[in-house]
Amino acid sequence: MKDTLHGYMTLEAALLMPAVWFTVFFLIFAGFFQYDRCIVEQDGRLLAIRAAEMRGKDEAAVIRTVMEKGELAGKKKLLFGEGVHKDLYVTRDKAKITINGRVNTLLKGLLKEGNLNAFSYAIEYEAKRYDPVQFIRTCRRVGKYGGI
Repeated sequence: MKDTLHGYMTLEAALLMPAVWFTVFFLIFAGFFQYDRCIVEQDGRLLAIRAAEMRGKDEAAVIRTVMEKGELAGKKKLLFGEGVHKDLYVTRDKAKITINGRVNTLLKGLLKEGNLNAFSYAIEYEAKRYDPVQFIRTCRRVGKYGGI
């Protein structure tokens, strides 16, 4: 058996390992991005439902109460979130919330413009506001047609 090595394994490893490490780090970062996006979606849905269920207050009071009580995508929940911007609109018939945000990346400092939208998200939810009397009447109609 010959004891000489030609060095081709070292060269192949030097060319292959950066791609492997980049793939591993990208998969980990993609998991963090999905986690942040899911947290924002859940909180947005919850705030829209809370705003739709509030009764006896004007639209401004509903918005103020929901935003004060809701820790929407706070810094405690998000891993890499940055600049989460939320808008809640409440009318007589519906409550609508729009949330925009982005995830911090290392590429942000490397790019001149800084507008890397590949790791940003936008979520919009709408919940219908029911009048309690109308809701009870609808339930009775459904029960009547369903034979209950």
